[in-house]
Amino acid sequence: MKRLLFISLVLVVFITLGFYFFKPSSPNTQPLKQSDVKEEIKGDAQPEYQRQNISFLKFISSENCMYSLSSQEIEKLRSLNINGIRICPLYSLGTGGSLREDVPEFVIINLIKQAHKAGFAVFLEVNAGGKPAENGEPEYRYDDIEDVNKLYNIALHWAELAEREKVEFFSPLNEPDIMFLDNTLVEEWINKSQNLKHVFSGNLVLKLADIGPENIKNIENYDYLAFDIMWGDNRYEELKTHLDLAIEKGSRIKKKYNLKGFFFGELGTERARVDKSIQTEIFRTIFERTWNKVDGYCFLGWSNLEFRFKDNDNAKEVIREWYAKL
Repeated sequence: MKRLLFISLVLVVFITLGFYFFKPSSPNTQPLKQSDVKEEIKGDAQPEYQRQNISFLKFISSENCMYSLSSQEIEKLRSLNINGIRICPLYSLGTGGSLREDVPEFVIINLIKQAHKAGFAVFLEVNAGGKPAENGEPEYRYDDIEDVNKLYNIALHWAELAEREKVEFFSPLNEPDIMFLDNTLVEEWINKSQNLKHVFSGNLVLKLADIGPENIKNIENYDYLAFDIMWGDNRYEELKTHLDLAIEKGSRIKKKYNLKGFFFGELGTERARVDKSIQTEIFRTIFERTWNKVDGYCFLGWSNLEFRFKDNDNAKEVIREWYAKL
């Protein structure tokens, strides 16, 4: 019996010592530090997009968001030597004066993300004018202070979205100087829309039809001023004179309010009024007359609609050559 107890005791000691010296290593149960997690996911994580610092705009613009931004289209756009595109959330008047979104928001967001992924900066601009009439006036115009408030709420929504998506340039409303029927409403809009600088930290743009109203004032909280120049014939000397006037006025306002820049927010020609050769010459005249006098350009017509230049190889070559200079 004693011998049996002795053997049992030896076995217990042996098993205990074996467990102590040869026990399997236990996993590290200490919580991972944030730096450790970052190190582990570093190889798989997509880099977060950083807003680009664009000092000179080499942009083009579609009509009605007619971009696919497929790999083929992106290569065609890159061949023009552009550094950004203009994208417009479109609105029209519904029943009872309500504003209706014409292009779903998710489509706009996807275009912004695709453009940024392709390396393009984005100029986002709310457009609530509908289809322009033959005289250039928008289909929808606004005549009440409540319209200012409704449009501001829409602009605020897009300013918040533009900030989240790190959009480079944001215009709260396309051509407010002709969108509102009363000059006091235009002034109210310009004053009120500057509050969006509290929401959007990119470049806030005041973009006006042609060369804007006679007096453009109190715009110190905007970053950029932009003029939209549309030309529909072959009076090139008159075009040069008009461009000179635009340059003089825009440069003077830029200096007065210490803006970051002044550029042409839309440049276009209606193909119902001009053929491809005249369109090409208009584009060339614009560049030759204004180069080194503005902070950028945005040519309208990457589409199949009335301002199209997408099918005009010579016009595209003019854009390509001049954009390659910077």
